[in-house]
Amino acid sequence: MLLALSGCGGGTKSRPAVQAPANGAPTGAPGVSGAPGAYGQTATPAACPAKATRKFAKTRFITNAGLAAGTFKRYIYTPYKNGAFKGGAPKRKRAIVKAAAAAVFAFDQLRRAKTNAQSDPTLCKVLIGPIDKLSASMKDLAGKLKGGQADPAEIGSVAGGIEGFRKDAGGAGAGFQDKAPPASAVGG
Repeated sequence: MLLALSGCGGGTKSRPAVQAPANGAPTGAPGVSGAPGAYGQTATPAACPAKATRKFAKTRFITNAGLAAGTFKRYIYTPYKNGAFKGGAPKRKRAIVKAAAAAVFAFDQLRRAKTNAQSDPTLCKVLIGPIDKLSASMKDLAGKLKGGQADPAEIGSVAGGIEGFRKDAGGAGAGFQDKAPPASAVGG
């Protein structure tokens, strides 16, 4: 049994090792624990690794989260605040197309941030629930923007979700700043 649990390690594409629940402890799905977090959801201890399973997981998380937040702010939130999505606005269609591409890119960065958070015990316990909630909101927003709809309430909701996520990440020792995405990622 010891050989089965030891594994080789060192690879960045290996699955994270998980702790087995204590005898008699209930097993739950990740993201439904009652521990603190922006949305009252965190990963269960059984879903989090006992030790880091990926090199530079926290640094990678900070980079991915910063790119997601920076992309949202530059291509979605700022144009929304400037009225670029309103009917009759000059270059409205172009702004919506760029916002849709930015939402897809930000969603992908959140997916990558989650992978990195799952590789770090502290980040896993605190941030998986908030990442899942924010990712779902970003995915919904991307779908609406692809359809040519720019819902102000949803944009405001995602902006609030990002700020709550930023606060939770800072509390877990992985505070991040907005990072400008490469122009080629969103289309210029």
